[in-house]
Amino acid sequence: MDVLLLSRLLKELIIDNDLIPLPGMGYFQTGPMPAHFSEDGKTIFPPSKSITFKGDVNATGDLLAEYYAADTGMDSTTAATELEAFLTQLDITLREKKNIEFPGLGNLRCTLDGKPYFVAAPEGGIFSKAFGFEPVILKPIKTAPATTATENAADTPSMPPSPAEAASSTGTEKPAQTEAAPKPAESTSTGGQKSHRILFIILGILAALIIAAVILVVLGRSGKLDHLIYSDEELELLEQHGM
Repeated sequence: MDVLLLSRLLKELIIDNDLIPLPGMGYFQTGPMPAHFSEDGKTIFPPSKSITFKGDVNATGDLLAEYYAADTGMDSTTAATELEAFLTQLDITLREKKNIEFPGLGNLRCTLDGKPYFVAAPEGGIFSKAFGFEPVILKPIKTAPATTATENAADTPSMPPSPAEAASSTGTEKPAQTEAAPKPAESTSTGGQKSHRILFIILGILAALIIAAVILVVLGRSGKLDHLIYSDEELELLEQHGM
């Protein structure tokens, strides 16, 4: 028997038993332990069993001896005798060193006045694993780097800003210039229309004069123009005088 073997037997007995006697030393007691955080807050331990120790030199019980006999295959009497001798020496060592480590279980300690007490392992999950639970380790959430959006914007070809956007970005408003831009075109078109009308009028007058001249020439050659200018009496006088 040694401390390592005793620790293993105790962990196996704790699963189904709430009170485990160590004859001549005291009792290991168990109770429900709720889920809890580790001291650094980075691990969540699932529900399990807590374990304490109550010192009692009159403690008796054959639960541990029978389990030890079944585990090693020796008879109950031999197992009980060997366990009693080991626990007697364990009690002496505890009072001398004030601390005995039970691997994977915790530490059995002793106060200055000789009273034993138990400090469970800090992980607290030694029993939770036996019930099918595992501790949960919390990991920080990684956020996307803020430069991603900037890099995407840099990769996208930029378009030149419109005049309105350029004006708004510089803080200068130019609504008057934007609205007044079409006005020169209107005045130019209006002047062009007026010049065309004047040209048409001049051409019309010239055409009328030309037509009138042609008519006069035709009338003059036909002799009808004299009738339009002179009366019949004046025409007779002109004929008499050979004109």
